Amino acid sequence: MRALTSINAEIHRRERLFAANGVNHINQYQKKYKLGEVTEPLPHLFLISDEFAELKQEQPDFMSALVSTARTGRSLGIHLILATQKPAGVVNDQIWSNSRFKIALKVADRQDSNEMLHTPDAAEITQTGRAYLQVGNNEVYELFQSAWSGADYQPDKDDQGIEDQTIYAINALGQYDILNDDLSGLEDVEDIRQVPSELDAIVHHLHDLTQTLKPLARPWLPPLAIRVYSQDLRPSAFQDLWQQSTGSLKALIGLVDLPSQQDQRIIYHDFETEGNLILYAAPGMGKSTFLQNLIMDLTRQNTPELLHCYLFDFGTNGLLPLRSLPHVADSFMMEDSEKITKFILRMKTEMATRKKRFSQYGVSNIKLYRQLSGEQLPEIMIMIDSYDGIKEAETGEALEAMIQTLSRDGGSLGINVVITAGRTGVIKSALQANFKTRISLKMTDNNDTRNIMGRHDYTMEDIPGRGLILVNKPEVFQTALPARGEDSVAMLQALQEEAEEMAAAWTGPRPNRIPVVPEKLSLEDFMAKPSVQEAIQDDQLPLGLDTVEVKSVGIALKQLTHMLVMSDNEENLSFTFKSLIIVSNALSSQTIKTLLLDMDGTLEEYQQKVNTYLSDKETILKLIQQVKIEIEKRKQDNRWIHWLILIPSIEQLIQDNGFNQDEFIEVYEEASKVGIHFVIGGYYNFINTNISILAKYLKNHSRIALISMKLSSQNIFDKVYNSKEQRLLHDETYLYYKNESIKLKLVSE
Repeated sequence: MRALTSINAEIHRRERLFAANGVNHINQYQKKYKLGEVTEPLPHLFLISDEFAELKQEQPDFMSALVSTARTGRSLGIHLILATQKPAGVVNDQIWSNSRFKIALKVADRQDSNEMLHTPDAAEITQTGRAYLQVGNNEVYELFQSAWSGADYQPDKDDQGIEDQTIYAINALGQYDILNDDLSGLEDVEDIRQVPSELDAIVHHLHDLTQTLKPLARPWLPPLAIRVYSQDLRPSAFQDLWQQSTGSLKALIGLVDLPSQQDQRIIYHDFETEGNLILYAAPGMGKSTFLQNLIMDLTRQNTPELLHCYLFDFGTNGLLPLRSLPHVADSFMMEDSEKITKFILRMKTEMATRKKRFSQYGVSNIKLYRQLSGEQLPEIMIMIDSYDGIKEAETGEALEAMIQTLSRDGGSLGINVVITAGRTGVIKSALQANFKTRISLKMTDNNDTRNIMGRHDYTMEDIPGRGLILVNKPEVFQTALPARGEDSVAMLQALQEEAEEMAAAWTGPRPNRIPVVPEKLSLEDFMAKPSVQEAIQDDQLPLGLDTVEVKSVGIALKQLTHMLVMSDNEENLSFTFKSLIIVSNALSSQTIKTLLLDMDGTLEEYQQKVNTYLSDKETILKLIQQVKIEIEKRKQDNRWIHWLILIPSIEQLIQDNGFNQDEFIEVYEEASKVGIHFVIGGYYNFINTNISILAKYLKNHSRIALISMKLSSQNIFDKVYNSKEQRLLHDETYLYYKNESIKLKLVSE
């Protein structure tokens, strides 16, 4: 139907030309053109269909429309020539009545002749090329001999004196019958040369002649190319675009075919005015390539200061080659539950922050905010490939809720969402309502395309990247390829090279990645983190990494009193003390001194990592007396080093007959005032239920604690109920401090 649409467009174009120049017939227009009164040439247009019986059988509606179009376009200079070998059942009343001129060569039988001429005469023709011409209703009815274009082209025939020696007999009907064959001495020719036919010569001459003429506008353009490269549609290099970048969100999509306008033009999606975008496509039809092109075009136009991207790849890893772009804050796979959870938290914070900033300037969108504040707040693009897989992700439900919020409220805040999906049913109607633009490539079920794009007559082709987009009505387009390459492998390689080139060219600030806690946190990696070094410089005792922000969490030594370490299993309790020993050992001895009172000897292997290691019960009891003396000394002189006294087992301490609990509590209460800090560990059940004086005291008076068990499984410290709370790994704990709890990753050896 593309051809018919183009023909109708040509009719409308000619009608506009005629109306503008005050004519109603092509002859009048051409006369004006010859007189120089109009500047645009307008030739006659002939529509020729060979074997139109096949066309009528395959496309009956098209054939009817074509004949009707030719009738209305006659005065506009549009003419139709139809040819068929078997007119019976093909030349109907509409075709016959709308065809003023009819030519019938020799036909098979009288019925065929009657179909064409309403007379049987054409069936009686015996001579090749002989034909009847009928004009109107027998206004002219003549027998004639058609010209033969297949003869050898011999321009110097007359000069050579070549004569036609053929002998003809004229029969009673006035027809010529050949009586002999004129071989013109061919049997005597030794060298036979291939000579072009007169038709070939005419075609060649017309071709040469048209090369000297100015090309005219074609009634319809050639079909869309299968491979369209973005570099051809937007040829500027990213270096040049970065220099003049002002934050454009006009993303190149590809090339759209507009036969109704006799045009093929570049099509864009402007996120600033058109908002979120959703693309549907069957597997292998170009979803990932569409996103690749969109991302590359946006990053070529915008520096990483102006654009941040988050890439969700729930499909076939099509977005992985783009991870090295300096604009990409982070990429996510289906199994990245921790990162996705942190992304959700980041977006909540980002939206709240932007709303607050906008309210300070009394504006409602990012464009006005940039103008009034002068701050180049970056646009955020969230790209999700194969949304179908979101249900399978562990955090899928929470992510869906976040995407719903972002797509609804994010546009004015400078946050846009692009989604690709393989099926319409995977995206809820409430979410679809937040997407102004919907695009469809070929779907598995053609009805899905109509549900997405509305009614259309286009048959979706099996061409990757070929689809429909709304340009007032559904129109065919071809997705631009993001990089040049003979095949997919070469294209991906070129894509990666350009991404790495961008990364090397950009020396400014980049978007912060989603922090992820390492599977194992070594002391070397822990101490290398800037947040840990800052904590040490601020005289803090760093305890571990916040599992959300992945930054150091610690307590200022001046604010540290004592600490309770509590767990429901031996592994977690022991590991927590080991981590404390490892970290404190890495600190300067001028800052802190570590004493380990290991009554059951379970941490004997760490005695080289502490300043003082004691396992003998009598010696430990004597040390407590020495601490009492040290407290008095420190009260007189405030120049002292912090002591960290580690007692891994409160049970062992209490069960010793020589241990005075009341005296210990007195020491305990005074020690923290002069920089002596007890870290006492024990099992939760013992601390919670034991009736000893010290156990009750620690239960009721501890304000700082490392809780190495599920918060929901204890009731000593405040907690927020979480039905999805996971059991802690052996190197995880909660820091309870200032009535709040933070989950930490502990340092391992």
